[in-house]
Amino acid sequence: MSMRLLAAFLLLVTLAAPAQTKKPANKPTPTAQPAELKFVLILSRHGIRPPLQPTSTLNQYSAQPWPEWEVPLGELTPHGTLAMQQMGQYLRQRYVEDGLFPPGGCLAPGELYLYADTDHRNIDSTRATFDGFAPNCDHIDVDIMAPNTSGIRDPLFVAVPGTFAPPPAAPSEAALRAELRPTPEFALSARGNPELNELARILAPDSAHQPAKPILNQPVSFSPGTYGVAAHGPLPTASNLIEDLELEYIDAKPLTQVGWGRLGDTGEAANDALLRLLPLHVKAFALGLRTPLYAKAQGSSLLSHILATLKSAEDVRLAEEEGDTSDNKLSGFMQPGTIGPIGAKLVYLSGHDSNIFTLAGLLGLHWRADSRTDDTPPDSQLAFELWQRPSHTGYDIRIVFRAQTLQQLRSAETLSLENPPAEVELTPTGCLAHHPCPLATFLAAAAHSIDPAFVKPDLVPLTLAP
Repeated sequence: MSMRLLAAFLLLVTLAAPAQTKKPANKPTPTAQPAELKFVLILSRHGIRPPLQPTSTLNQYSAQPWPEWEVPLGELTPHGTLAMQQMGQYLRQRYVEDGLFPPGGCLAPGELYLYADTDHRNIDSTRATFDGFAPNCDHIDVDIMAPNTSGIRDPLFVAVPGTFAPPPAAPSEAALRAELRPTPEFALSARGNPELNELARILAPDSAHQPAKPILNQPVSFSPGTYGVAAHGPLPTASNLIEDLELEYIDAKPLTQVGWGRLGDTGEAANDALLRLLPLHVKAFALGLRTPLYAKAQGSSLLSHILATLKSAEDVRLAEEEGDTSDNKLSGFMQPGTIGPIGAKLVYLSGHDSNIFTLAGLLGLHWRADSRTDDTPPDSQLAFELWQRPSHTGYDIRIVFRAQTLQQLRSAETLSLENPPAEVELTPTGCLAHHPCPLATFLAAAAHSIDPAFVKPDLVPLTLAP
């Protein structure tokens, strides 16, 4: 997106902003005519997977070997498939209740658009979700980036490195150090994170038999990383290890195998231990993804395409209401860079926790779900919903963070309107909490978060996932 295009977009959405009222878009008073849900874009993390690092690497940090998994590193597990299907079943019920889809049967062509990153776990997660969403229907197509010989990842999901170079080293390190107050040595060590001591005891309970690389002994340093300069030390080292313990638990492995039986001898005890440890993972993960410099580099392109898609959805539907129903006419209302076809009611993007983190950083979004703040477990989502209030021409934006609880993931239990996943309504950027937020207001505020230097205006060539 050039600076000229960005300026024009900001002017457009600012002039289009209607006045706000005090009644939430999706929570009308009992006597009021309810708002109508018109469109949803969901950015989801894939489902449960094994660790991304081989056991030979993980074993350096523990006194005992880490377990082997039944699928290759990073792939969706069979249990993860079941959990994703449950979420898909819930999403159908949720959006039937909100009036977006009929209660049963298959969807009309073009109503649903699915786009996944090229990792097998993303493709498989998408298919599992919509097997639950629309069971017994014909194969639902999933778009992915067409193969290329350069090895560059899809910039919608992995913009840096590849499509864009990481930010320069000096400002990257300065940005990290600004986040690591009072000093990196304190913020990255057990002195600043006493829960690291609990993790160290899980990894190596016997002081006489320590691993090759005890986590508490990891030196604090900075070096070039995926998104720029990365921080190293006990906290960053612990981050992946904590998530790997979480993956063992939510994949329904016997408790004797979860953390070598030391996470807890009951499900409740293990769940509580994870709730104590996971904030460390979130804190470390946020350093490389929520920090503004990094969030702009990794998330600007994705956010720009999401904003274009939301604007197109509003414009197309308003044109339809005015009688402009031919595809030729409606195509003129599609913004450049829009994801999905004309008339899609639900656009589903299967990405990664890094995508949710960077968007949350750019948009200033925070949540507390399942007793955890800003965590992004497998199958967590940011849902961007467009609602129309009676007698209002434009649409309101509602953003929801949605995630299964640890226990729901572990048991792959049936999700329903009576037993929903954790859901938290967020305050869109530029808007007031608990008030309807006009889409134009959000678009104008969110566009200011984008760095045009890290925007690829056009989507990459796409193909159907095999």
